[in-house]
Amino acid sequence: MAFDTAALSTVAEIRSMYRMVVPEYQRGYAWGEEQWRSLWDDVLNVAHRTHRDHYAGTMMVSAAGNCASEAIEVELIDGQQRWTSIALLLKALGSEAYPMKYRDNEALQTYFDYHVLGRQQLSTSLAQYRTYYTRNLQDAAKYFNMRAAELDESRRRELIEALLQRFKIFVLSIQPSFDVHVAFETINNRGKPLSTLEKLKNRLIYLAANAPDVEAGAAATAEIHRCWKGIYTWLGQGSRLLDDDEFLRAHALGWFRHEKSAEWLSSKLFDEEFSAHADVSPKDVELYVRSLEHGALWWHRLNDSTRLPGTVARQLAALQRTASSSTKPLLLWALMRLAEEHPALAADPKSDLHWCKPFEFLVGQAERFAVLVVLANDRQANLGQSDIHRSAYALAHKGEPIYANHAAPVPPSSALLAVQFAGRHMKALVSNHAPESDDFLDSDFKWYGYFESERVRTVVSDRLLKANGFYNWPFGKLLIYLWEEHLRGGKGLPEKRSWETISWDESVEHIYPQTPHPAWASSVKFDGRTSDAMRKAVTNSLGNLLLLSGRRNASLSNNPFQSDETVLGKAERYKQGSYSEVQVASLCNQWTVVQIAARGIAMWRLAQRTWNFEVVPEDARLTEWLPFLFGDYSAKIQEGAATLGRKIDGRALQPWVDKFEKQTGR
Repeated sequence: MAFDTAALSTVAEIRSMYRMVVPEYQRGYAWGEEQWRSLWDDVLNVAHRTHRDHYAGTMMVSAAGNCASEAIEVELIDGQQRWTSIALLLKALGSEAYPMKYRDNEALQTYFDYHVLGRQQLSTSLAQYRTYYTRNLQDAAKYFNMRAAELDESRRRELIEALLQRFKIFVLSIQPSFDVHVAFETINNRGKPLSTLEKLKNRLIYLAANAPDVEAGAAATAEIHRCWKGIYTWLGQGSRLLDDDEFLRAHALGWFRHEKSAEWLSSKLFDEEFSAHADVSPKDVELYVRSLEHGALWWHRLNDSTRLPGTVARQLAALQRTASSSTKPLLLWALMRLAEEHPALAADPKSDLHWCKPFEFLVGQAERFAVLVVLANDRQANLGQSDIHRSAYALAHKGEPIYANHAAPVPPSSALLAVQFAGRHMKALVSNHAPESDDFLDSDFKWYGYFESERVRTVVSDRLLKANGFYNWPFGKLLIYLWEEHLRGGKGLPEKRSWETISWDESVEHIYPQTPHPAWASSVKFDGRTSDAMRKAVTNSLGNLLLLSGRRNASLSNNPFQSDETVLGKAERYKQGSYSEVQVASLCNQWTVVQIAARGIAMWRLAQRTWNFEVVPEDARLTEWLPFLFGDYSAKIQEGAATLGRKIDGRALQPWVDKFEKQTGR
């Protein structure tokens, strides 16, 4: 028999019978509000049904050793999330505290002892153990305390009685000789469903336990436990819990060759590489799980770059603003390849900065791909993913060509040069076409790239006709933020609006409004035949969108540009605002289509310099930019349709473009 005992016990019986130990290889506390609410509702319902018991799920325990008290010390193999939550709830309701031991996990032990056992002397230690899991445990304590505070003392005692005496849990106590993980895939309990990463752990232990070489299998099992502790630690180390399966997929794209098929990851892991009948040696399992642990470290740093050198962190932040995740597996394997060759980077990435330049170059090209191919060309986010996945696989496997064709280029064996090569490959995926020539910019790659400069003009025109132009366009948001940061400059001036706080409805204003005050007729002058569509093209043009430092005041957004004795003008409000607001207020005594066009041209030219692309040559006539600002209405606007016949030509635009481009943060 695998089980010593199997009994349906009350929470009170379990609490008196066992002293729970959470093994070090288990993930941290991950239940969220949905599970907390379910537990709370269950307690309320049981208390309401005064004579009925409640089945609260299954727990699996295994003898862990002797305990000084009468309780038996057991490892809590399955049910940690539920039992921790019950302990927090009992504490909130005012019941006797129930201790738990988190083996080799001082962070969770500190938070549990503080919030459940009431050890207030630990308050100064909380700050040094801030992880996702500890914050989550703290949030659970706050949730249960808040709900308990809504009840009077009598009602809280009723809930304690219901929870202790009528919540029943089926406790399986297993024999020490029985490896629970061999059968763990069949366990299904109430709570959060197992992730693919958790299922993979159990499958690997199953394979190790059934290895013909028992000693090697045991060593592999121990290594799986050790590595999984590290994996869970790194995935929960930051301010948010990193998704198990997103990480697992990113790692798999380099470890295994990607195939275009439904459920690729699950099929690759459970049906092919690690099927229940796979002939996988314990040594191969150990190599794989060590790579996963190594990958989890760098996945954490890729998503939380505070420990990386400043230049790398800033480059990653720029990529993050594109909201593109397609290149993250490649970046993960670039970091893993660098750290494999230079192990000191794992402990301190700032100890040696020689790796930064090639990695920054790769991240910069990943940003260009997201900005130009996905956003500016308005392409699907998965465009080019196969190329990127092949590059990740080639980085992970020395000597592998990027493509299946063996004539395809192979990354160099040196990690630094290989990452630099991956950056060149990414750059060529964006654009590899020499202007006015049929030659390739990088002859190692025989294609012209995914970015199409002419398509940008088409996308702008379509958006101005069918949507809101640059407003509500992710590419437009990038351009607006880029301009604000350009005006802030590099002199350490404070940030007045962070990227994370920008929202179209509250943070971006149409200078010339969608519903203008009558006073606007003196500066933006459409003739009587002007269509509403043309008015929208002007209103939603890039140069007319202004990033605000504070929340947009809808009641003032239609006001005229300058104040008069009856109304507060926009320019007056802008004087104390963002760098973009201050520039407009200080340079312009009126706001016309000329200023809208000139500011838009300046913003476009900054974008071209920043992301190294060209839709209009730098030395071209300024009027060639108008289609990228007003779409199909550019010719009419140039002829004076919004200026009562006064043409918008280079002589009108040049002074204003110069003014906008020359004034930066001071």
